Amino acid sequence: MLQFKFSRVTSLLAVVTVVLVVASVGCASGCAGDSVAGPYCGLIAEEDVTPIVGRVTEVEEGSDGVFYCSIEGERAVLAAHGTADSWVAFGRGGNNAFTTLEAIAGGEGREVPGTDARVFSYVFGSGTESANAYAYWLEGRAGFAMYTVIAEDADESTVAALEELVIKYAPQVLDGVASRTEDPGPNRYIPDASVPSGRLSADGTAASSAAEPTSAGSPGQ
Repeated sequence: MLQFKFSRVTSLLAVVTVVLVVASVGCASGCAGDSVAGPYCGLIAEEDVTPIVGRVTEVEEGSDGVFYCSIEGERAVLAAHGTADSWVAFGRGGNNAFTTLEAIAGGEGREVPGTDARVFSYVFGSGTESANAYAYWLEGRAGFAMYTVIAEDADESTVAALEELVIKYAPQVLDGVASRTEDPGPNRYIPDASVPSGRLSADGTAASSAAEPTSAGSPGQ
């Protein structure tokens, strides 16, 4: 009789153990879909990006320029890119980044009190399924950009959010970068009021377009 009771207890413990092991395995497989906790790339706070990309599922830190971080979420990918040479990274058609972004964004940018920086932002493809938002901090020849890739719902509110994020993070990313006080670089083509909006000219003749950004988010070269 005692042996029977002992066997039943042993069997019960075995069942409980199996259940716990199965539950543990299930959690392990389920955990793969859990959010990736911030800060991302050692800098960007989770609460700053989840309103833009949703639940973060993957983060990649690169070695391109001063800083590169790609944050993938349920609704979009958010990229952050810091550079010591914005003429190369963000300029287009032989122009420096300031001239390029003035043409693309349609203005001289937003001044940042206490700095020599200007912030440019815009939506490309507004009203379409492939709309993306961009914000750039330019200071001397250095620069920092944050932009969405493959976003589901980028609009002017996304642009406004990215503006505040580049203002928050650019001073940290570019801290100690000497080119912040250097000349932003030459312009091969200067804007001409006689040329249709969004185009650049050289010596009064129509030249290459200040075109939309590349798929990587940078205006490119």
